[in-house]
Amino acid sequence: MGRIAAGLACVFMAGSSWAQAWSLLDVYQSARQNDPAFRVARYQRDAGRQSTAIARAGLLPNVSITAFRARNEGDRVLIGSGIKQPLDYNVVQDAITLRQPLINYESFVKYQQAGIQVAHSEAIFSAKESELAVRVTTAYLEALLATEKLTLSDAEVATFEEQYRMAQRRMASGEGTLTEIAETESRLRIAEAERVGARDALTIAVRVLEDMTGESMSGFSIPPSDSIPASIQPDDLDAWISIAQEHSPIISSQRRLLESARMDVNRNRAGHLPRLDLVASITHSENDSVALLNQKISNRSIGVQLTVPLFTGWGVMAQTDQAIANRERLSAELDATVNEVLVEVRRQFLNSRTSITKVSAYRKAVEASLTAVEGTRKAMAAGIRTNANLLDAQREMFSAKKDLAQARYEFLGSQIRLKAVAGILSENDVADVDRVLVSEAPK
Repeated sequence: MGRIAAGLACVFMAGSSWAQAWSLLDVYQSARQNDPAFRVARYQRDAGRQSTAIARAGLLPNVSITAFRARNEGDRVLIGSGIKQPLDYNVVQDAITLRQPLINYESFVKYQQAGIQVAHSEAIFSAKESELAVRVTTAYLEALLATEKLTLSDAEVATFEEQYRMAQRRMASGEGTLTEIAETESRLRIAEAERVGARDALTIAVRVLEDMTGESMSGFSIPPSDSIPASIQPDDLDAWISIAQEHSPIISSQRRLLESARMDVNRNRAGHLPRLDLVASITHSENDSVALLNQKISNRSIGVQLTVPLFTGWGVMAQTDQAIANRERLSAELDATVNEVLVEVRRQFLNSRTSITKVSAYRKAVEASLTAVEGTRKAMAAGIRTNANLLDAQREMFSAKKDLAQARYEFLGSQIRLKAVAGILSENDVADVDRVLVSEAPK
């Protein structure tokens, strides 16, 4: 048992050094800068923010400069005289044109849609932020859980190794049996196999964190299991449903799409409406044509241009009908999205509640299993219990400890997921989980 305690102490010390270098909040902030999926989301948001400026351009003046230079070479023959004259001259044409839309309903609707598209981009980015926080927290907690299970597996293997040596000594002294040795060796080999699985799980969990942060990581600090999770706040499902309906970025983004689709119907109907533009230009030309050789012409004009669509091959009607169909499709998708979000809210709320119950139950199970191991050991020394009974009691003890660890981390993860799906998850919530882990970490 002394060797087991020393081994656990080494693991905890190694984990503590890691915790000082990389807390959950450190990992989250690093992932915000380096996680590839989140970088994609950031650039998508930045691109979406330009929608307003792009659409506004359709309402602002359009100024262009045109410059033309050419060299014409040819001959001119006077009819009847047969006299041939060379005709070589340079053509110069310069123009500045300004076009300002005065009445353009389609461009105006596009500008309104652009504001909605920006809001949609922001909502999508907010959802991606929550998704990142969930992914980082989940991966971090899975790494802690894998570390704790590996530590318990090491202790379990060490316990059965000691038990196996004891069985061999008992056999050598004539007190034990081959059955005891076989039973103990069987439990030892199973524990060793489970330790391999725990080590692989930790390797994968660390790799996931490294992929998100771009940093090398190793070693984790295991919080003790003596903290009881607090209740959910608010501890009311209807309250969480109301929060999700108001704040969920997924629902908000879908509402923005529907709003944009409604405007799209009006934008397509604008294909039947007239357009009025203010047009002003300044032109200068030299030798514009053969008839204007050796002449310079400057012209200034300002006026309005009216365009009235008369017939477009029923294209406007078809585009409008298409936009109406898309609007109804997005309306149905919004209903489906709301239902999916609310189902997920219920799932995570119930998971949080269940995790609290599990933590309490498994903590009692651990306490009972420790008592059972000690009692079985004493009963075995008195000849009342057998080696198999002790092995079973030890197995139950380690199993209860692993279940307790999993329930504790599941509770923390479910709270993060609940806030994420409700649309109120922030960096402060990640910091709160980090403080829980740090306050629980061994000193």
